[in-house]
Amino acid sequence: MAVSKPLLGYWKIRGLGHPIRFLFAYLEVNFEEKVYELTPELTYDNWYADKEKLGLDFPNLPYLFDGDTKITEARAILKYLCRTRKPELLGKTTEIQTRIDMVDNFVYDLWYIEFSEMLYGYTEEWHKKYKAIEVVRLDRLSKFMGENDWSTGNDITYVDFFLYEVLYQFKKFDAGCFEKFQNLDGFLTRFENLPKIKDYINSPDFLEGPCINIIAKYKI
Repeated sequence: MAVSKPLLGYWKIRGLGHPIRFLFAYLEVNFEEKVYELTPELTYDNWYADKEKLGLDFPNLPYLFDGDTKITEARAILKYLCRTRKPELLGKTTEIQTRIDMVDNFVYDLWYIEFSEMLYGYTEEWHKKYKAIEVVRLDRLSKFMGENDWSTGNDITYVDFFLYEVLYQFKKFDAGCFEKFQNLDGFLTRFENLPKIKDYINSPDFLEGPCINIIAKYKI
């Protein structure tokens, strides 16, 4: 059955949901949200109760229902919203699209494989190893971005919505992580000051936190 407004299903955290929420705000698209929370016993039962009943090809969170379209995976959802609402956010040239693809995959690996796993399985030793990796990764990202306003040039693209949330979480974890990378810090400020984003951040609908589920050993 088609839904009247786009429906986003995700945990009651920022996580992979916030880039999508920010993009909805930027596009001025009203949407509804199905929020999942861990049970008091810290199980995923609330999600598991729905998981196989939603008609999803690859059941996962986040998911999006938009009319008759059902889609999962955060980055696929971001690109779908751009294709159907504002295609220029996918990049206007082949060169920019290639840069977007590189940033997309680089940032996902940095956030999900390195940062998120470290938070969920946190130990002091793991933290030290992550810090050494973080400096190298941020240095490469900073040099790639250079003096551009956005990650791939001077026009905002969908990958900037993903990148913003990842960098926000890095700064939440380590307030001084951008001291040597002022262009990355400036990127955060620039994104937050986009009029539609600023309005969303200041609205009662905005979820300030947490960034990650409460089962993580290190919570931000």
